[in-house]
Amino acid sequence: MSEMLANQYFLVRNFISAKSIYESILEKDYTNKSIKKKLTICCITTGEVDNALSLFLSQIKDDIDFVIHTDIRSEDCPCPELISQIENEEKLFKNEIEKTIALGILWLYCSLEKSIDFFKKAEVKNSNDNRIKEINSILINKLISNKNNSIN
Repeated sequence: MSEMLANQYFLVRNFISAKSIYESILEKDYTNKSIKKKLTICCITTGEVDNALSLFLSQIKDDIDFVIHTDIRSEDCPCPELISQIENEEKLFKNEIEKTIALGILWLYCSLEKSIDFFKKAEVKNSNDNRIKEINSILINKLISNKNNSIN
């Protein structure tokens, strides 16, 4: 029941309400990939980029394909509109690093290559955060794997 309500909030872009419900669901079932994916987006929209980054890393370590193969239309993923809002400065962050990380996360739902571009920039801007280095490694390895598979 509560997941249905959270999903409804998510669909109407009430990310704050969806976030609190998704968090309570995740406390009981930390392996729920769908909830993690949506909660990551909610955290970005509420300015909790550090939490989003940790959730994102957990997701791509567990199953990067689940994120990459998001069906933007059928899942009503808000990433394209959020990316546009961020790039047009309609959605503001504490600093440029947070903005770059948010874009890197959101782009993975649409484009592995663009996500890598943003995480490379994030690593240059914040070389002390080992999570960003680990994300870059995972994303680049996935890109290499994809290219190797397309050759075979």
